[in-house]
Amino acid sequence: MNVVLYFQSSAKINAAEKLAGVQEVADKLGWLVQPVDGIPSAKQLRMLLDFWEPIGVIVECGGTAATVEAAAFGSLPMVFFDHDPSCLPKKAFCVTHDSAATGRMAARELMMGGITEFAFVPYPERRFWSDERERGFSTAVRLNGYSCKVFGERYSSADPTHHQRKLREFLTGLKKPCALFAANDKIAKDVLTAAALIGIPVPEALSVIGVDNAEEICERTNPSLTSVKPDFTEGGRLAALFLDAQLKNGAGYAGPHRRTFGPLHVVHRASTRRVVAHDRPVLEALELIRHEACRGISAAEVLKRFPCARRQAEIRFRRATGRSVLEEIIAVRIERAKQLLENSSMPIKNIADFCGCANPNSLRKQFRKLVDCSMSAWRNRARQKA
Repeated sequence: MNVVLYFQSSAKINAAEKLAGVQEVADKLGWLVQPVDGIPSAKQLRMLLDFWEPIGVIVECGGTAATVEAAAFGSLPMVFFDHDPSCLPKKAFCVTHDSAATGRMAARELMMGGITEFAFVPYPERRFWSDERERGFSTAVRLNGYSCKVFGERYSSADPTHHQRKLREFLTGLKKPCALFAANDKIAKDVLTAAALIGIPVPEALSVIGVDNAEEICERTNPSLTSVKPDFTEGGRLAALFLDAQLKNGAGYAGPHRRTFGPLHVVHRASTRRVVAHDRPVLEALELIRHEACRGISAAEVLKRFPCARRQAEIRFRRATGRSVLEEIIAVRIERAKQLLENSSMPIKNIADFCGCANPNSLRKQFRKLVDCSMSAWRNRARQKA
């Protein structure tokens, strides 16, 4: 069997989704994908290549500064995944996330909240993806007539306390309310920590959004963190397709040598729910729905959590969100159905079980009503786009 080595970054953020995209293409082409953790030394690399005798390799950097010399692979077809293109040979095949598009998506999301003050906190060490996110975000903000404050303090990773201290000073000096975009979820978590320690309420005075949708971070911050989710699975597909193009065409390949994959969507959580921040029971109800809608929670169960009569609770919820509790539950289930339709081959009749719907026909009707097309049509459209 033809073996493809997949050198996997030690940064494990969404590693499974990236590898799933590679594996999806590999399954169709009859490849065996062999993951290798970390960037190996030159000696280890030679031993691995001799052992596996691969037809090609994919080297995934994961957004770190680590890299590997293309020359170490000789003439073996290879694709760099999430590497800084400026560090690679001119003709190297490279797939990267469109971080500028992610910055623009974050700007749109935050501007819709009605805030007119904006800020960006970059990754503390120089990274190309952080610079691109800053550029996309600040350009979009200024295009709409606003200014963007950028946290300029960079530090050695050995001194995180200095960074946290400077971050608190930066947040204190921002005009409030302010909408802040952080380079990734880890930096957004640092922002939330700093805000809590100096008494800046989130999201009332500071709305915060990160990148990666790393659930181990986003679900454990207080409040939970809104995040832009990149389409990592599509990135994996593109990397595998790039490798296939080299294998099929060799030196005769005349297409592009760099491809990008964009952001998928914004995963909404409490850190940007400013519209309902004044009504904590509504905010808590939204968090409950987000967690439990796809586990079958009912509107009645949500409304029981309010410290008032059911009728009054419904009025408060609709006034704050523009939807009834049931409408919010259905909306969360439909978003989950979209994700499953786009990113899995699960039969449509089984998707209802993963969306909290006991009746598949009920989900189909709700989907058509809200999305204005059938579930099968949505899946076909998503596959054509991919």
